[in-house]
Amino acid sequence: MHASSAIRRGLLLVATATMLAAAMPLPARAQQALKAGTSMTPDHPAALLLRKFSEALDARSGGKLKLQVLTGGVLGADVQMQNQLQAGTQDVMTTGTATMASQVREMAILDFPFVFQTGAEFDRVLDGPMGKLLSDKAFDKGWVVLAYTHNGFRNTTNSRRPITRWEDFNGLKLRVIQNAMYIDMFKQLGANPTPMPVTEVFTALETRTVDGQENPLPQIVTMKMQEVQKYLSMTQHSINSEALLMGRKTWDRLNKDEQALVMAAAGEAKAWKRANLGAMEAAMLDTVKKAGMQVNDVSLAERQRMAVQLKPVIDRQNERVGEDFARAFYAEVERVRAAAPR
Repeated sequence: MHASSAIRRGLLLVATATMLAAAMPLPARAQQALKAGTSMTPDHPAALLLRKFSEALDARSGGKLKLQVLTGGVLGADVQMQNQLQAGTQDVMTTGTATMASQVREMAILDFPFVFQTGAEFDRVLDGPMGKLLSDKAFDKGWVVLAYTHNGFRNTTNSRRPITRWEDFNGLKLRVIQNAMYIDMFKQLGANPTPMPVTEVFTALETRTVDGQENPLPQIVTMKMQEVQKYLSMTQHSINSEALLMGRKTWDRLNKDEQALVMAAAGEAKAWKRANLGAMEAAMLDTVKKAGMQVNDVSLAERQRMAVQLKPVIDRQNERVGEDFARAFYAEVERVRAAAPR
């Protein structure tokens, strides 16, 4: 065989092999195992949201995206897990947005007192331009906000008396979260705020080291505070806002189709929680009543009186997040409130 014929035959074989390779399907991408954490107990709505997200992600990806859910702070407290998401050593978490405010100052407004009147109002505001603005700021810090949710409004329990107006806070020693705004807020209401980590609260209530505390119903019930507190007053002083987060490093490892699956699964989990939180709260309220707690509502008029009393605190916090941003945020809340069905 001439050399030229051999070369032509070799080139033909290479071309044929190339065409065959191009026609063959690419190997399927390997299954990806992701890790998710929450500081809440397994029966808390935040943990249930993560499990729903895991199920939806598994179903939508055909088992290619697997999410392991670890509860009860196994992966650390909220701030620690937030840092792990930024570092890429953890993938997903649920977190109270208050702790994100140390890096995204505007996020703090979600926990300001008496901003929202209903949970649906919170949902509509965070589904809109203000939610996108906050998500963009979080993205710059290494977090992808997959969904905003909440765990209902924060209410007040204590062992001394019902709270029906702001003056009833006077002299009560209340455990508050380790956050300057909450300390300032309850001082302004006449209480003696005592900051401490959540892990110490039950013992502090049981031993009467403090008279009471403030939390949404899911925390009250899952931490069994009804066993050591007599009064539950529905002060609804702020909403317990929550974000479902993915680390940006994890997000960037996903291709566009996988990112779309993640967002769709998160939307499904968010819709599930919104549809079911009311029933969960009703069951929790029944639980505390059966345990012997005396429950009292606080009228909207009295909550508005509390808001007036807290105006100096709110003014200081508006300055902290930026007064232009605060004005725009409150304007959006008012717009959503006015458009709400009556």
